[in-house]
Formats: sequence, structure tokens, C-alpha cells
Amino acid sequence: MAQQATKGIISSLEKEAWDLFEVGANEEVLLLADSHPNHQYIQHLGYLAYYELHGKVSKVSPKGISTLSPVVEALSNFSQGKYTDASNQIGLYYQSSQQTICYSIINLTLKIYFRSESYAAAKSVIALYKKSFNDLSFIKEEIIATYHLRKYEEVIKSFRENIKLLNDMEIHKIVGMSLLFLDRHKEANVIFENIPGKISLPSFEEKRESYKRVYSNISNLESKSNDLSMRELEDMGFAYIFHGDYEKAEK
Repeated sequence: MAQQATKGIISSLEKEAWDLFEVGANEEVLLLADSHPNHQYIQHLGYLAYYELHGKVSKVSPKGISTLSPVVEALSNFSQGKYTDASNQIGLYYQSSQQTICYSIINLTLKIYFRSESYAAAKSVIALYKKSFNDLSFIKEEIIATYHLRKYEEVIKSFRENIKLLNDMEIHKIVGMSLLFLDRHKEANVIFENIPGKISLPSFEEKRESYKRVYSNISNLESKSNDLSMRELEDMGFAYIFHGDYEKAEK
């Protein structure tokens, strides 16, 4: 375990609980929480362990203050759909000199940051994890965040450096789109034609033709963009792309 990852743990009981949580022994963490109902740190860690086990939070979040308080508050807000509040809370955790990290904490953080579209913050915590553990577990999330930050050259560079870890349809689409935004159409087509798991993929010209109707109606769609569904907005974006209007597509 990296020293930096455990610097906020101050007692042997807390260290025992953290070590269990870090390796995914969440049932054991919950047993410790049951045995120590007045220990705020253990109760907070138990709340996080419950979420890891069940994919949902327990009905009542634990009270009191510990170094994990911002994470507990962030998870509680996240579970209620308050993504901005959750992002602000989890950000406070990483500002503390006593924060502790492991795979599960970073994974939760990224869920929160992605929902709140805090992509720069997401990249920051991924960098912290990589520095602490020398681990590329979140390389996919790093590339997605980089793409949303419009750093397309960096997307392509990261993909090429870690291509053996990225046999993934979503990532190949992101790389292909990055190449399109850089006006590198031939390279983009090569990526699109070799997307893992694809059955068949239309050519650039076929895609252009399929979005012709949307593009012909683009002025009308622009006037009511605030009321469009996510699918309609995506169609607008692709219509822009396949008609060479990359600046509007980014927006």
C-alpha cells in the first residue's frame, strides 16, 4: 500500500478497517461498523462499504465528523441526484492533507465528476491515483475526460501508448471523433472501420448522407436547442461533424 494513500489513518482499528475496504472485503468492514457503532470513521467507512456491496446507499447516512465526512456527504448527494453538490463535497476531500485513496474511492469520485461534467477534476484524481499506485486502471476514464476537455491530440497520444489496454468500442469511437475534429479524416476512417465488436459501420459519405435531413433542418433545431432531448442534440452534433462544421459540433 502506498504511504500517501494511508496518511489520513491514525489508529490501528482505522487501519484494519481501511485495509479491508481497500481490498474489497466490504462485508468485513460492515461487521466492524456493527461492532463499533460510536466510532465515526468506522461508521463512515461502513457507509461506503455498503454502497460498494449493494450499489446503493443505506437509508440513513452516519452522523459525526471524520476524515471521510466529505466522501459520505458526496455519496449521499450523488444518490439523490445532486451532482453539483456531490462534486463540491468530494472536491473538499481532495483538498485535505488527510485524504486517503484506493481504487474504490477513486472510482466513486470519477462517477461523481463525470455526472457533474467536472472533467478537469477527474483527470486530477486519476493522476493522483497513478502517482500513488503506478496503476493504469483508469486509463479509459482518463481518455474520456481528456476528450471532453477537447484535448484531441492528447487523446490520440494516450490511446497509442496504451492501445493494448483499450480494446473498447467507446474508446475507439472517441479516438475516431478526435481525429475528425483534427481534420484527419483518413485516419478517423481507419479507426471507425476497426472498432472492436462492430458488425458493420457506414462509410463517412454514407454517414454524411444519413444526416443530410437533420442538417437541412439545423436552423430550426438551433432555435429550440434548449428544449431538445439528448438524442436530438447528439443528432445535431453528428450532422455538424459529417458536414464539416466542427466548431459547432464541439458546442
